[in-house]
Amino acid sequence: MVHFDKLRLSGFKSFVDPTELAIEPGMTGIVGPNGCGKSNLVEALKWVMGETSAKQMRGSEMEDVIFAGAGTRPARNIAEVMLSLDNRTRTAPAMVNDADQLDVVRRIERGHGSSYSVNGRDIRARDVQTLFADAATGSRSTALVSQGRIGTLINAKPADRRTIIDEAAGITGLYARRHEAELRLRAAEQNLARVQDVLVALEEQHKGLKRQARQASRYRNLSDHIRRAEAAVLALKLAAAERELAEAGERLKEAEAQVADLTRLVGLATTAQAEAATALPPLRNEEAAAAAALQRLRVAHDALAAEAERVASAQQEAETRLQQTESDLGRERGRKGDAERAIADLDAQRERLEQERVGEEDRAEAAEQARDEARSATAATEAEHDRLTRQIADDEALRSSVSREIAEVQERLRRLEARRAEVAGQQQQIENELRNLPALSEVEAALEAARLALEETRLGSAEKIESAREAERYESDAARAAVAKAEAERIDMEQARAAERQAAEQSYAAANELLQKANARLTKLRAEEAGVAAALKSAADSLWPPLLDALTVEPGFEKALGAAFGEELEASSDRGAPVHWLPLGPLAETPSLPEGVTPLAQHVQALPELERRLAFIGLVEDDAVGEALQKDLKPGQQLVTREGAVWRWDGYTMRAGAPSPAAVRLSQRNRLAEIRRQIDGVAEEQAAQQARVDAEATWLAAARTAEKTCVEQARLHERRIAEASRRKAQEAGEATREAERAGQSAIAAAERMAMQARDRHAEIARRTDQLTTRLAGIERVVAEIAGDMADAEMRRTFRQARLSAISDTQADRVTAGTLRARIAELRAQLVEAEGTCDRLARESAMRTERLAQIAQDHESWSKRLGDADGQIGELDARREQIAATISELEAKPAEIEAKQATLGEEIAKAEQNRQEAADRLAIGETRLSEADKALRQAEAELSTARENRVRREGQVEQATKDREMVVDRIIERLRCEISDVLALAEVQSLEELPELEKAEHRLERLTHERETMGAVNLRAEEEANELEQQITGMTTERDDLIAAIGRLRQGIQSLNREGRERFVAAFEQVSTHFQQLFTKLFGGGKAELRLTESEDPLEAGLEIHASPPGKKLQVMSLLSGGEQALTALSLLFAVFMTNPAPICVLDEVDAPLDDLNVERFCALVQEIAGRTDTRFLIITHHRVTMARMDRLYGVTMAERGVSQLVSVNLMEADRMVA
Repeated sequence: MVHFDKLRLSGFKSFVDPTELAIEPGMTGIVGPNGCGKSNLVEALKWVMGETSAKQMRGSEMEDVIFAGAGTRPARNIAEVMLSLDNRTRTAPAMVNDADQLDVVRRIERGHGSSYSVNGRDIRARDVQTLFADAATGSRSTALVSQGRIGTLINAKPADRRTIIDEAAGITGLYARRHEAELRLRAAEQNLARVQDVLVALEEQHKGLKRQARQASRYRNLSDHIRRAEAAVLALKLAAAERELAEAGERLKEAEAQVADLTRLVGLATTAQAEAATALPPLRNEEAAAAAALQRLRVAHDALAAEAERVASAQQEAETRLQQTESDLGRERGRKGDAERAIADLDAQRERLEQERVGEEDRAEAAEQARDEARSATAATEAEHDRLTRQIADDEALRSSVSREIAEVQERLRRLEARRAEVAGQQQQIENELRNLPALSEVEAALEAARLALEETRLGSAEKIESAREAERYESDAARAAVAKAEAERIDMEQARAAERQAAEQSYAAANELLQKANARLTKLRAEEAGVAAALKSAADSLWPPLLDALTVEPGFEKALGAAFGEELEASSDRGAPVHWLPLGPLAETPSLPEGVTPLAQHVQALPELERRLAFIGLVEDDAVGEALQKDLKPGQQLVTREGAVWRWDGYTMRAGAPSPAAVRLSQRNRLAEIRRQIDGVAEEQAAQQARVDAEATWLAAARTAEKTCVEQARLHERRIAEASRRKAQEAGEATREAERAGQSAIAAAERMAMQARDRHAEIARRTDQLTTRLAGIERVVAEIAGDMADAEMRRTFRQARLSAISDTQADRVTAGTLRARIAELRAQLVEAEGTCDRLARESAMRTERLAQIAQDHESWSKRLGDADGQIGELDARREQIAATISELEAKPAEIEAKQATLGEEIAKAEQNRQEAADRLAIGETRLSEADKALRQAEAELSTARENRVRREGQVEQATKDREMVVDRIIERLRCEISDVLALAEVQSLEELPELEKAEHRLERLTHERETMGAVNLRAEEEANELEQQITGMTTERDDLIAAIGRLRQGIQSLNREGRERFVAAFEQVSTHFQQLFTKLFGGGKAELRLTESEDPLEAGLEIHASPPGKKLQVMSLLSGGEQALTALSLLFAVFMTNPAPICVLDEVDAPLDDLNVERFCALVQEIAGRTDTRFLIITHHRVTMARMDRLYGVTMAERGVSQLVSVNLMEADRMVA
């Protein structure tokens, strides 16, 4: 077999410097204090043999095996371990069995993972694991007995324990090959299943492609028929379009001739209408003058009617006021009588109360004197009762206290007597026990020896633990600092981004709010604009637009202009309108308006038609000015206010009221103009705000995205730092805990020995001191008991004399009862006296308050009486004035009736004149209407002819377009010239083609038939051929996989058969060696191995039954701790003797053994080393084991965190001494 020659480490864990460990024949010991890195050598050996679990390396990830830095040593990026093997026997696997020396190297670099090589040639990790498995060793081999491996073997399940026999049989390599073959088998079966699935899918796809190929052929045939049918349809449509174009041209010529004839007729009708229109204006002027005269007379008549109504209303109002005055006089006289009666009643009440106040002070003094006398007598009696009650209570309490003290003294004397007898017995017992205690000198000597051993152990462990803790504190502080720094950076970054985002949100909210306000204002203005415009639209659509729509008046003056003109503004400026305005221009001499009056024309932009009228209209501030200046107006002049009041030169007056329709319309037009100006301004503002909102939204989205990205990156960075720091802190903590566990184990053992000696010494010393102290205490207690008994006897005598001196309290109790009855009588008298005083005081206060209230009421009623007298005089004067007014108004109705009769005659004449003028105007308008009707009819016929001509032109144009569309469709669909269409349709002339409807029906049927086919794959035939070739290749691949699966299954069966044979043979040998070694280690007894749980050896478990000398046969788990360790070692060494491994590592396996068993263990190892070629590497702290080693390596840690290796060859030293 191959032999392990040396192990070389560089940058691996604590071995930062290149370190070489020679593994020579025999037993090599490794010693050193806990925590110096001894176990790192074992882990390096396991690591180079292919260990893949970071947990087995005591780390969280595999890169933790790289030196992480310590003290002044920086961290390394690379760790490398090389194991040199002696292969001169050429027993290595074939792949590397080409050299006498095999250097297996494993190298790891941070961020790049591990790599393996043998003699400089890169190989796989699996190849390295197989290499060592074939050599009956490996990273998980039982030959590597690390700390705790003995306990693991003891507590392992039978199925897990069976791996020991696997190594003895040398079939771990077979297992690895079988596992690899099973993986290949599963992969091949999965590939086969996938190939089968793919073949099924491909075959289905091939069937589909065949169907698609048939559809494609049918699709091509239909397309050829459709092309021929479409050519026939387009040829028929082209012929129809050319015929329609020719017919449309003929219809257009006929329409143009008809238009020429009707144009001549319209000219004649226009001349007749103009003549009728010329004769109509004089008639309209005559009718308008007659209507104006009639209107003036009617206005005057209406004014007289209004005056009559006003006089009647004034007369009725005066009568109503007279009645109200009479009613007020009656009410005031009643109020005067009430006041006189109230004053008399108040005088009577005041006199009665003054009489009641006489003598009230004497009555109050007498009541207070009686109350004070009752209060003094009650207080004196209560004081005497309280004094006597306290005296009785004090005497009773003293008697009870003295009696209780006498009883307590007697009880104390009894207890002291019993205590004295008990203490005497204890004193005798303690003196006997002191005489029987051993001497302290021997116990003190054993205690000193144990203490020295404990101090030595503690000093060694404390140094190791402190070193580990210092490293842990350094890593922990660094981790906390890194995490705190990352967290602070994240918080600062989040706060900065959050502030930016909040600023963007606030800015966006402000801009959006302004935009919403602008939108609301714009919506409101547009709604108002639509409403006002709709109200104005109805009048604007009339045949004769009113002059009102051409006016522009300043805002605020609409009511004034509407009141001045009234319905006259509804007249048009068009001379053809029945009622219209004429632009006559200003008068040669226009009378000036009264002084201080502003012309209304200054506030109106009027047409020339209103210029003369506006010159006679003035504007005043209020009604008072208008009424004052009305009498100064010249004929035709009038005054108005902005509120709509009117004063005319002829006396016509109209108060301000609801605005006229003209004023309302003018206000609406001004409001519409103002709304449109506001809409323009708000629209500009809205556009600006919308641009701002868009910009703010872009900024806000960018800020939110930046904040989210920043927070995610910062938190990811923080988590990475925290995770890295946590791993380092865990590693340092694990190292600390390992050092503490090792130190605690050593200290615990030393402490147990020291504790036993200390407990023995302390127990004897404590017991001696305790007995001596108790004896001295008992002597003091005896003296104290004697003194206490004398003191208690003296106290009892004194208390009995004091009890006899206390007087009897019965007489005092009788006196106290009499005093309590007297106190009750006095308290009743006191309550009655106090009630009398309170009642007299309340009555006096109520009389004083009532007198004050009477004085106030007397003054109030006197004032009401004076007011009533004054009001009665004023009402008498008002009644006389109203009666005079009524007398004046009774004469006016007769005057008004006379004026109305005169105006009635004038109105009748004016109506007759207006009717005659209206008849003449009607005849002229009838002639004009007939001329207009003839003209309109001629124009309508001309318009109809022109429209007919336009339609004919459109028909020609449409026919041309239809022909061009057919030509374009021929070029687009058929891709040929017009002359080739019949050839594509496979006919010689149009007569051979069917009707257009039948041709279109056939084309539609063919097209529908092709469309119902759906999507057609025109490459289906080519794809089917390609897919058939692919199916052939996949079938070949499937056959190859089936053959490979058969070969793999045969190989696995062969490996299983070989493994069973070798396992059974190895089990027999291991069982024999185990029985022999067990008897040797225990000095007798017997043991055996049994296969359990399965009939198949490769699936069975291994159970151990042992019977140490003097005990019955039982399973290993029922043995003691030392017996279990020896039994497990017997099994491990039995494996070595059956299938010797090239190396065996024993890491502190002698720790649970006593010195005798350590001697047996060392002798057995030495015997096995002599009988086999196995090289032993033993890590120990036991002096006996160290003394039996052939050579020793010491591991030190002079520099904190850095391990160094020194060696001593004991065999060579023995030879030199010899």
